[in-house]
Amino acid sequence: SWRWESKKLGDTVRYTCRSGYKRKDGVTQATCTRDGWEPNPLCQEIPPCGTPPPLEDGDTKTAMKEHYSHNETIEYMCQSYYIMEGEPYKTCLYGEWTGHMRCLRPCIVNEDEMRQHNITLKSSGTKYLVHDEIIEFRCTRGLSTGTVAMRQRCNSGVLVLPTCRE
Repeated sequence: SWRWESKKLGDTVRYTCRSGYKRKDGVTQATCTRDGWEPNPLCQEIPPCGTPPPLEDGDTKTAMKEHYSHNETIEYMCQSYYIMEGEPYKTCLYGEWTGHMRCLRPCIVNEDEMRQHNITLKSSGTKYLVHDEIIEFRCTRGLSTGTVAMRQRCNSGVLVLPTCRE
């Protein structure tokens, strides 16, 4: 509204920037000086973001573009059996991508490794475990050494196997 009113030297006005622009240094007021309005420029274009960063063991849900506007988001997903840690979105803010997530790896129960440890699955079940899933083993012969529990939890691709001895 001040645009159409005459202002004199030293007058200050509050202002906002149009969509796609931001105030210079977060300033909310402008002052009329001999050289024009201060700060100058009042508003700066918000830079776009480039292609979003890749997600290890994951991908974006939609095709990627070369440029993204301020506040635009993109959604990620993990591969099968991988579990996402964090929110699935990254947001373009002032030319930078924000948001953090990662894909936690599944555990694969290997028959050869189980044989080497003299163990088998307590109940016939899947040999693929998602992160944080629990699996229980039993001795095929002998007794547990007791150093590692017979119940184990998958921790982002790492599964510690117990050992049984005769």
